[in-house]
Amino acid sequence: MNKRVFWLVVAAILILPLLFDSIVVVPVTIQILISVILALSYNMVLGQTGLLSFVHAIYFGFGGFAAVHAIRFASDGDLPVPVPFIPLFGAAMGLIMAATLASFTARRTGMAFAMITLCMVELVIASGSILGRFYGGSIDRTLPPAFFGQTFVSDLSVYYLTAIWMAICIAAMAFFARTPLGRLTNAVRDNPERVEFICFDPWVIRFVSLTVSGFFAGIAGGLFAIAYEFVGGETISFATSSNIIIMTYIGGIGHFAGPVIGAVLVTFLQTMLSNYTQIWGLYLGFLFMATVLFLPHGIAGLIARHGPAYQTGGLVRLVGPYAGVIISFFWMSSGLIGILEMVSYLNEAAIDEPMAPLAGFLLDTNSGALWFALLLVSLSGGWLLRKSLKRASAAFEKATDAEIP
Repeated sequence: MNKRVFWLVVAAILILPLLFDSIVVVPVTIQILISVILALSYNMVLGQTGLLSFVHAIYFGFGGFAAVHAIRFASDGDLPVPVPFIPLFGAAMGLIMAATLASFTARRTGMAFAMITLCMVELVIASGSILGRFYGGSIDRTLPPAFFGQTFVSDLSVYYLTAIWMAICIAAMAFFARTPLGRLTNAVRDNPERVEFICFDPWVIRFVSLTVSGFFAGIAGGLFAIAYEFVGGETISFATSSNIIIMTYIGGIGHFAGPVIGAVLVTFLQTMLSNYTQIWGLYLGFLFMATVLFLPHGIAGLIARHGPAYQTGGLVRLVGPYAGVIISFFWMSSGLIGILEMVSYLNEAAIDEPMAPLAGFLLDTNSGALWFALLLVSLSGGWLLRKSLKRASAAFEKATDAEIP
């Protein structure tokens, strides 16, 4: 990310609440900012070190639990710490949990590592029956000592606090990626035997990478506790870990900007789609599956592939073919979405209420003609998408093979 893009992002964060209705925008954007930290911290594990981990939600959740208890102590006057420093308690807990788990999980790689972390998630979830009192709860963020007169009553104050912490975390993780240790994590991912040959222990490098990622995930958990004033046991669930993986993978593992893109896109879709449909998780699953099948390097990887076309001035040639792909995709999607929403409605609605609502329209589930029309739209859209993808691929090859002027 170059400096111009960085400052544009900073400016957008500062003025966003001033341009839109803060009642709607601010809570959603806070969630996005927290997700950016969480996805970037996970990219240190999956993208840089090459480890598929399912325990990242534990670092996030326990960071939130620690922040909840820190705020309670601060509210009672036992801990003279204002709210802006509470995420540090989450960071410390995330660091401790990551170091504890990494002490034995980092000795394995590949499928063995993934299975061990999956078991750890189940063990920690099951331990809730004996550690229930520690597993978070509700708080009041306005009760700790004020910070220069600010008690963080409004969501807007929490928004700017989260934005500051996000900027700090992004800068720190970008710095870590450029250090010799950060380069070694990439080397351990690609060729651990060679790293060991030059007298570096791959286990130590994996341990440090996992521990540092837990530190930043704990900060995200602390910010979550401040923003929502509640942290429950669901934050350490397998669903939370899966969501982190989806955000990182869709954005693009191995690219620093990838998790940022994925966090913004997935969090926005989750928030918006949940207001319009009950099967939003199904659509998110389709998006993830399509990314794995057709964009293995994620959205950031797709953007990076167009670098040569940009240098040769060939991007203009791609506008038409890409527009065809987008139009045919939305044509196919409109039919599929209509069918899926009608099936979902039939599964839940009463028999005497055949009209399924969809984006302001009413779909008659008793109409055979409508079912046939939606099926025809889906099939024709799929055929058009296949053709347009071939044309776009050919145009992309020509654009990248052209000589640089």
